[in-house]
Parts: sequence; structure tokens; C-alpha cells
Amino acid sequence: MKAAVYLGKEEIGLKEVERPSLNPDEVLIRIHSAGICGSDLGIYSGKHPRAKAPLIMGHEFTGEVVESLAADIEVGDRVTVNPLISCGVCQPCQTGNAHVCRKLGLVGIDIDGGFAEYVKVDSSKILKLPKDLPLDIACLVEPLAVCVHAVRKSTFKVGDNVVVLGGGPIGLLTAIAARYAGASQVLLTEVNEGRCELAKSFGFTVIEAAQNPETEVLKLTGDVGADVVFEAAGVPATAALTTKLVKISGQIVIVGVFKEPPKIDLQAVNFRELSIIGVRVYTPKDYQVALDMLIKDPEIGRVISHRLPLEKTQEGIELMRGTDFSMKILIQP
Repeated sequence: MKAAVYLGKEEIGLKEVERPSLNPDEVLIRIHSAGICGSDLGIYSGKHPRAKAPLIMGHEFTGEVVESLAADIEVGDRVTVNPLISCGVCQPCQTGNAHVCRKLGLVGIDIDGGFAEYVKVDSSKILKLPKDLPLDIACLVEPLAVCVHAVRKSTFKVGDNVVVLGGGPIGLLTAIAARYAGASQVLLTEVNEGRCELAKSFGFTVIEAAQNPETEVLKLTGDVGADVVFEAAGVPATAALTTKLVKISGQIVIVGVFKEPPKIDLQAVNFRELSIIGVRVYTPKDYQVALDMLIKDPEIGRVISHRLPLEKTQEGIELMRGTDFSMKILIQP
């Protein structure tokens, strides 16, 4: 089979590799679509602490089962996959928090993933898809589940005012999840003009780079600030903004993954009695909610900006790293 193989820092090659052979309770999936994630950029840059070349990346994928050694999964099933790999024995796993397992791994990072014609996975990770949900749109289940988890983990309540910092795929999907959960107002900040326009087309109030976010948020929230601020950009500038945009006794949720420790005004955290929490990946419930959202509103699929063939995987990653407009980029073998 053909696969886009990570060979080392900033090098991906289209290779002919052996098609995976199955062990008991595993299934083989013919890949339809596989999304490029921010963590894939970290691998490509040679900065991921676990991913080692040679590796087939890709942990957001959908496809059709072509071989199954599992009793409840049949050839022809349309599926996506929960890519988390947990040990099952550590304290978080034993207390219902396997998504933050001490040895958490992912398909596409710790073992070969979906940037290929075929991938094999454990049957316990399979989520069957309805026939009327397009497989490319279903590829958003995984990143949307990250955002659903962020909202569900927060103190957010129906009717709250929300600010999302960052209008990339995770930021926009977080805004969509917050509105779905009953936010009275979702404000989104972004610097890229194309992303601003896309967010506006979804009906969100967008605060662009030329505006003063603190002034705008206070004006739009009656001089109170946001009940919850979701930081989804993962850059120092937005980290510094969080304590300025949230209300007194409000909450900051760190969704974005920072490449280095950012500066946050901890005195403001003291004096304004703020709470800050971090969120990581998702639970099975978050995955199901994300799937239900996509079934009810396939227009969420407009977050997808590019669909590229397997041989253009490196081009897709470079596009994500560049300054031109892009959102969720799919690789389609």
C-alpha cells in the first residue's frame, strides 16, 4: 500500500509499505479522509517528544472496514476511530480518567496512523458512522470532540457569555460547541482575515486584530467580561489576554497547546479570584456528542478548507504552517 511516511525533521516521503496484517480483535480500514492536526505539525518539525521516524502520522480519520477479526464489526462498516491508547492500570485509568493516562499514546503518533491507504486499529476504538453522514465531514469528529470536552469540562452554563481566543479549526469548533451548549453570546478573536470571514459566516461576532479586544469584549458584555474564556490559539499574545477578558470570578480554559511556557498575570488571578483549568483530548461521551452534532448540523463541515491527495501530504502540512488561509486540511488517499 502507499503511505505518506514521516522520515525525519521536515521530510515526508510517499512510500510503498506492507499492508498491515491483523491480530485478533483488530480491523483493517481503507482510509477515505484523514485530517492534519496541530500535533502533526509538531512531529513534522521534529519537536514531538514521543513520535519517532519512520512513522505514518494521522489520528483523525474515517474509512470503510475491509477486513475484521472482531465479532461486532463487519466488512463494509463506515467508521471513525478514537485514537487514544491508555494503559488501563495507572491511577487516572483506574478512576475513570483514561484520557489523561500517565502513559497516554495515540494512533498516528505512537503507532502508525491514517496518512495511508489502509490502517489497522483495535476494534474497541471503532465508532460506527451513519450512512448519510459524508466520510469527509465525519473526519471532524475527533477535533470537535476536543472542543466538546473543553466546554463540558468548564463551568460554562446556559446563557453565559463566552470568548474564544483563536479562530483556527479548534477555536472555531470550540465556538460552535459553546453555542450548541447554549451560550447567549460567543465572541471570537482572530488575526487571519480569511479565518475572520469564515467565523462571521457561521454567525459569530469576530474581534479582529486591528480592534482592541479588551475594549470590545467589555463593551459587548455590559462592562462585565466573559463568563468563560477559551484560549485556543496557543500563543503568548492570547495567553496574556485571558485575564483581561474574563469577568471577576470567571474561568479561563486552556485548550491550545503552547510550545513554550507563556506569561499570565497571576496577580490578576489572585485579585479577581479567577480559575484556570487545562483540558486534554476527550472522553468517549465527548466523542459521541461530537458525532451527534455533526449528524444534526453537517454545515459544520465548512470548517474543512482543503482536500488533498496522499502524495500532497507534505504540501498540506506546509500550508498549515504558512500564512495563507487554511482551516482543516484533509488527506484523501
